[in-house]
Amino acid sequence: MEVVYRHLEGVPLTSTYVFEVAGVKVAVDPGPASLHTPLDVDAVLCTHLHLDHCGSAGFYNRVYAHERYVKHLEDPTALFQASRAVLGIFADKFGQPPPASDVRPVSDGMKLFQAIEAIYTPGHAPHHVMYLHRDEKILFVGDGAGVYLPELKAIIPTTPPVFKLDLYMASLEKVKKLDISQLCFPHYSCTRDVELLDIHLRQVETWVDVLREVETVEEGLEKLRRSDENVAKVLELGGLYLEFYLRFSVLGFLDYIRHVRL
Repeated sequence: MEVVYRHLEGVPLTSTYVFEVAGVKVAVDPGPASLHTPLDVDAVLCTHLHLDHCGSAGFYNRVYAHERYVKHLEDPTALFQASRAVLGIFADKFGQPPPASDVRPVSDGMKLFQAIEAIYTPGHAPHHVMYLHRDEKILFVGDGAGVYLPELKAIIPTTPPVFKLDLYMASLEKVKKLDISQLCFPHYSCTRDVELLDIHLRQVETWVDVLREVETVEEGLEKLRRSDENVAKVLELGGLYLEFYLRFSVLGFLDYIRHVRL
């Protein structure tokens, strides 16, 4: 399997996984439009439609995405406007997605190329799908299991608004039951430490407890620093990991907690 790394301002942003299955060359999450470089592939699998993952999907034929959201790849105007409302300057840095001409709908449990199973895993986004390569026992997790930072030996949630905690937790429980030997994160690498699914699930539970009575992102970051060593590592490093992933993730939790009044 080939890994194509894409960097934003010198920092790793996404990893695109390219492999062949049943004679078809496939890429999982081709990355943002602003960082597009052509991939020699027959098909693209979108774990979800966020700009950093599938903003460049329109440059390719045979794009696969969740069945209810195909229209947002065919005409990404509303998707880009909504992204700018949440992400601000980061949406512009990721670039405006071009429209895709050949988008094929994916549903939960659907089999692709004889060996890939689509697994509907909402929570991070309502259009989120993980892909399981059953022959290799590889799970391409998208943003449904956090951001894995091997250089920091850390994992943190990636949960921007609109985040649905209950669906996210149910999705993690769902994929924990799968027969897998490797997890591949678009942020930023693969690992055979499949126990990260359990670790991340417990981490999310901790975040809920810590952030339950928090009012601001800054207050939340300070409280999480003392209760989650992964957060402490990211805060110490700063940069894109902090400003994009960590801050928006805390914001997503706070937004959800306020709406459901946990």
